[in-house]
Amino acid sequence: MQQLTCPVDQLLLVDSKTSGEESSECTTCEGVWLTTHALESLEDNAASDDMVKGQRQYGKQIVEHLCPHCGEAMIRFRYRGYNLEIEACPADAGFWLDKKEDSEIRDVMKQRGSNLNRSASAEKSWHRARRGTKLSLVQRVKQLFGFH
Repeated sequence: MQQLTCPVDQLLLVDSKTSGEESSECTTCEGVWLTTHALESLEDNAASDDMVKGQRQYGKQIVEHLCPHCGEAMIRFRYRGYNLEIEACPADAGFWLDKKEDSEIRDVMKQRGSNLNRSASAEKSWHRARRGTKLSLVQRVKQLFGFH
């Protein structure tokens, strides 16, 4: 197995688990390397089954950090357009997450799922309103907060 080196402080990474996924961690900066498959699995565990994930990388830029996998300059991007920047292997082998960014990714995926549920509820309300179905005040408040 290939020895991976931390892109931040150039120390050898150790095998670990991050949010239940196989990873390699730097014991100094606590950053982690996740393969593309491991990041997708982390996202799947935080998202609903029917959520379409869509584009992951926005605002790409090359950075000086070298990829633990291929040794080339990594690509930093805004994760799914949110205010969370992570780095990716230019060969799509994986991602470098700084300390605690795995929990931020889970939060983003949960928030996206919540936003999609609210959107679906609003769409149902709109269709009922167009058909003339009247909802009580309690029913409208429940829909507003995502209860059906």
